[in-house]
Amino acid sequence: MSPYTWLPRPVNTHRGRLLAIARCIHQLHYREVRHLEKGRVRVFDNLCVGPLQLAAEVLHRSGFTEYSDEIQRLSSFVCDPADFETVANARAAQDLDADLVRTAVIRLSEEGFGATEEIDWLAGKPRAEG
Repeated sequence: MSPYTWLPRPVNTHRGRLLAIARCIHQLHYREVRHLEKGRVRVFDNLCVGPLQLAAEVLHRSGFTEYSDEIQRLSSFVCDPADFETVANARAAQDLDADLVRTAVIRLSEEGFGATEEIDWLAGKPRAEG
């Protein structure tokens, strides 16, 4: 029996993988920090390490986030999770290289920085559809 039977089955398409990355980062890696000038802000710190950095690049290039610093380590979502589907349907997201998105899913799942069950499921068969 699959450990994911209680969850809706993830959609293993380009759009579905983009949504999974956005949800994963928002749920597990988006944190409130104290900024010297802005006070409390929420950011995704990719730590300048492989899988998180790749996820940050995918989210930025597809329109989910904007970088908050010059070295592209910190980024903030430009929309709420309720708007993720709109962003995933936009041209920037749809034009993003599908192999880059597949690789980001696999690396988030495999490299131990924390991934959702949705990411883990998609990483098990990232080339199955679309």
